[in-house]
Amino acid sequence: MKKLALLLAIMVFTANASTAKTPDPLVLQWQTKLQRLAQSPMLGSYALGMRVRAEDALEHLRNASKPRRAYWQYMTGKRVALAYAEARLAAARNQFFKLQQERNVILLQATRKHANAVRLELARERLQNAVASEQTHRLQAQSQNYAQQAQQAQQLAQQAQQAAQQAGQLAAAQKHAAKLARREARLAIAAVRAMRAQLDHLAASQGAQGMQMTLGDYAFASGQASLRPQAQSHLGKLIQFVKSAPNQPILIIGYTDSRGQPSSNRILAQARARAVAQALINAGIRANRIHATGRGEADPVASNLTAAGRAKNRRVVVILKNG
Repeated sequence: MKKLALLLAIMVFTANASTAKTPDPLVLQWQTKLQRLAQSPMLGSYALGMRVRAEDALEHLRNASKPRRAYWQYMTGKRVALAYAEARLAAARNQFFKLQQERNVILLQATRKHANAVRLELARERLQNAVASEQTHRLQAQSQNYAQQAQQAQQLAQQAQQAAQQAGQLAAAQKHAAKLARREARLAIAAVRAMRAQLDHLAASQGAQGMQMTLGDYAFASGQASLRPQAQSHLGKLIQFVKSAPNQPILIIGYTDSRGQPSSNRILAQARARAVAQALINAGIRANRIHATGRGEADPVASNLTAAGRAKNRRVVVILKNG
């Protein structure tokens, strides 16, 4: 009887173990990012509202059915990215406000020290005028006192000058930081314009399985599966391409370069292919026409030994399959 009970317990444990759900790598990735954001000493206290929305999207993704999975993958990635962006912006604003306060305090202290130095100088001159009318026998003792006061006044003046110099250096540093911020903004705008130009000039070519178009790595953020918002709004050429043959099946293949683990590369390639598929579905393309897959580092079109070659290999190919 005991052996029978032991056998039943082993069977139940084996059944439960075999039905355990394998953790979703994307869920773990975004969950880790949110945990890092929450635990960050610099960013953890910001973007609380967007973090809640990202957690909500992540929960939907955990429980999403297969048809809704791609949507919640996109929404989770987008909200995690927005949470980071809002936190960094809030932290930068807070740092800028602190720097402004420090600058104002330094300027106020410098002004007060300068005023004290002026008052001491006036007092010294009044004392010198009084000495001329005093008796000769008090001149030596008083002159020593005046010398000490003059030295103190000089020290105060030097301190005020140093404070003014520090205030000037702080102002120069803030001016340089603003210049760098403007430069970064210009570079970001130029990158977006270049990406839009590439998307607007996409051209179809003949491939082994049919006519195809290729989206380059520029359409995705580094190491991310979701399309950049600027890329998602400039897919007109690609949408026209797949709509030109409304009855042909569409094969979407994601590729990566050879860096990283092959399993991780396949997951990223699959997720990027699904992101492009979802963008086409959102544009009115029938979902039953589309098959999205990821092949990782397979089928390179350039050498992975150079940065330029790796950039060419990171791509998503959209194919109108031949009948």
